[in-house]
Amino acid sequence: MKDVLAVVLLAGSLLLTPSVSAHEDGNGHTVSTERRVVAPSGWWKGNTHTHTWWSDGDSPPESVAAWYRERDYNFLVLSDHNRMQEGEFWYRVDTDAKRAALQTYLRQFGDEWVERRQRDGVTEVKLKTLDEFRSYFEGRNQFIFIRGMEITDRLDTHPVHVNGVNLERAIIPQGGSSVSEIIQKNIDAVAEQGRRSGRPMFAHVNHPNFYQAITAEDLIALEHGPGEGFFEVYNGHPGVRNEGDARFMSVERMWDVVLSNRIGEQHKSIVYGVATDDAHQYTDWGLRAVNPGRGWVMVRAPRLTPDSISAAMKRGDFYNSTGVTLSALRREGSTLELEVKAEPGVSYTIEFVGTRRSTKLAGTPETDNSEFPGGRVSLQYDAAIGEVLSRIEGTRATYTLKGDELYVRARVISSRLHPNPYSQGDREMAWTQPVLGSSK
Repeated sequence: MKDVLAVVLLAGSLLLTPSVSAHEDGNGHTVSTERRVVAPSGWWKGNTHTHTWWSDGDSPPESVAAWYRERDYNFLVLSDHNRMQEGEFWYRVDTDAKRAALQTYLRQFGDEWVERRQRDGVTEVKLKTLDEFRSYFEGRNQFIFIRGMEITDRLDTHPVHVNGVNLERAIIPQGGSSVSEIIQKNIDAVAEQGRRSGRPMFAHVNHPNFYQAITAEDLIALEHGPGEGFFEVYNGHPGVRNEGDARFMSVERMWDVVLSNRIGEQHKSIVYGVATDDAHQYTDWGLRAVNPGRGWVMVRAPRLTPDSISAAMKRGDFYNSTGVTLSALRREGSTLELEVKAEPGVSYTIEFVGTRRSTKLAGTPETDNSEFPGGRVSLQYDAAIGEVLSRIEGTRATYTLKGDELYVRARVISSRLHPNPYSQGDREMAWTQPVLGSSK
C-alpha cells in the first residue's frame, strides 16, 4: 500500500503536513530551523475579530473571552478599534444596557475582581488589561489569546478597517489620499512590525461592503508578498452587506474577481479569505444584533501558540466556517479532496469554484455613479469569473485540476439553517483557501 501524504490546500505549492520547519523559543518567538520532521498537527478553532468595552463592544473583555472559551474556541483576537487592551482605562457605565452588563460581569468574576469608582455621579469600571486577565483563561492546548487590534481608518465617508493579528504593539492609522493607499499603508505597517520583531504577523481587510467603502479594484491594486494578503470573505455583522445588491457584488464574488485579476492579469500573490463574527453584542441577541459565533476560522497548526497559529494562516493552512466542519482536507498531486464531518439529518453540497484562463478578466466601467458618495462603484465583471467547476451532493468530493484553471477553491453548503444567522435564511457553510493552477 503506497503512502499517502496529506497536503494542505496551498497556493501553488505542496506543503507536507504535519511538518516542522520552525520552533518557538521561550518568549514565543519563531526560530528558523533546517529540520523537517513529521509531528502531530491539530485543527484549532478561532476568531480574529471581536469587540469589548475597550472600544464599542457591549461587555468587558473577560465576559467576552468567557463566551468563546466556554464554547470550545481555541484562540481569540480581541480586536478593539485603534487600541489594544493595555494601559489605564476607566469605562463609564452610563446606560441601562451597560449597567446590565456590569451586573453580569460581577456575577461572573466577583466583586473583588471588578474595580469601580464614582465620577460625576456615574459608575466607572477600571478595565483589566490583557496581561492581567489572560492567565484566567489560557491553558495548554486549550485556549490562548492572540494580540491584535482593528486599525480603524477612513477617507471622507468611507470606513477603511484593517485587523492586525499577532501584534506586539498598537499601530496608529496611517491615512492616505485614496482607499487603496490607506489599505496599503496599514498593511505595510503590520508587515514592517512583523519584520522588525521576527514574528509572523498579518493583516486582514475587514468588511469591504460596509458602506461600499472598498471595491474589488482596491484589493487588486494592493502590493504585498505571499502570505500577506487577507480579507474578510464572511463577516457576521448584519450591517456589512456580505451579499451585495443589484449594483455591488457580494463579498464572495469579490474574492473571485480579485483572485482572477491578481493571478491572471497582474501576476501578483493571492488573497486568502477569512471568516469572522465581528461581534459587538453579548447581552442582546437576534437577527439584527451583532452577535458572536456566526463565523470563524479552523487553522491547522502543530502547536496552539500565537506564532504557530499566525504562521499557519500565512501559509494558507486554514479554512472558514459558519457551522460546517471538515474531517479531511488534502491535495495529492493535481487532485483536491475534502470530506465533511456529517451531522445527523443534514445534507451537504460541495462546490469547486474557479476561473479558467480563457475567461475575460477586465471589468466594464459603470457610467452612472452619482448616487453613491465618492463614486465608489465597482466595475462589472464576466459571469464566468468564479464559476462552479464541479458540484457534488454528499459529504466527500474530489477535483482534479485540468490545467486551464487560474485557481480553484471549494465551498460547502449545508441544508441546516444557521442558528443565529447574519441574515434570514443563511445556511451553515465552509470555504477553503484557493489553490493555484499550473503556471503556463
